[in-house]
Amino acid sequence: MIVAGAGQREPAELGLGNGRATALAFADAGAALVLANRSEESLESTLQLLDEHGHKAHPVVADITREADCRRIVETATDRFGRIDVVHNNVGIGLDDRPTVSMDVDAWRHIIEVNLTGAMLLSKHVLGPMHEQGSGAITHVGSIAATASVPYLAYKVSKAALSEFTRALAFENARHGVRCNVLLLGLIDTPMAIEGCHRLTGQPRADIRAERVRRVPLGRMGRANEVAKVAVFLASDDASYITGAVLPVDGGLLTQVGAPPLPEPG
Repeated sequence: MIVAGAGQREPAELGLGNGRATALAFADAGAALVLANRSEESLESTLQLLDEHGHKAHPVVADITREADCRRIVETATDRFGRIDVVHNNVGIGLDDRPTVSMDVDAWRHIIEVNLTGAMLLSKHVLGPMHEQGSGAITHVGSIAATASVPYLAYKVSKAALSEFTRALAFENARHGVRCNVLLLGLIDTPMAIEGCHRLTGQPRADIRAERVRRVPLGRMGRANEVAKVAVFLASDDASYITGAVLPVDGGLLTQVGAPPLPEPG
């Protein structure tokens, strides 16, 4: 299987991000892994974590906004393992996002390229092998920003489009036995989320965590390993009749109709 976005920007000592936690969860479940990430250093840290848990994986340094890189990821997986049963795309950014009135067009294009075009390109290139074998599971990581009120324009638009892209992908590929689903993540306690908010606002990290917790009906933020377990389930035979799902993993955040705007999801 392939996990794209298997590294993380923040140091490992700050905890596990969603991509790294998902790679570990799939390895624990017995998956043969190809891990793709733009940062080689971050990817090496993920490989070290897996090695500490007795697992191995094959790394590919790649940028999924580049079609040649997506083709290379897929070719690496098929050359090494002969097939691709699962793709989990954890890649996503919100860097330099702004309200419409102050939006920088280059920032807009970059966010859309990473969050939406990258998902399309990776899906495009794994569908060939999956069609040939008559089966497969693709999961993209989205955000509740797709439907909630958030002060991040390009991030919201790209994640909303990702949900509909995944639903379209599910419809057009169901006859080939390929299932496609998207996770809508809420406020997850990841290093990227907390450190990103800290850099953006200057608020103490404890205050950021307290504010995020206050908004969640279940009374806490989610954990990266909880996201990972949902991803493993959707890839498993236990989810063999689930496709086109837009599944909130958000502690109930989206139950709050008319709620005030949320901070950036993790």
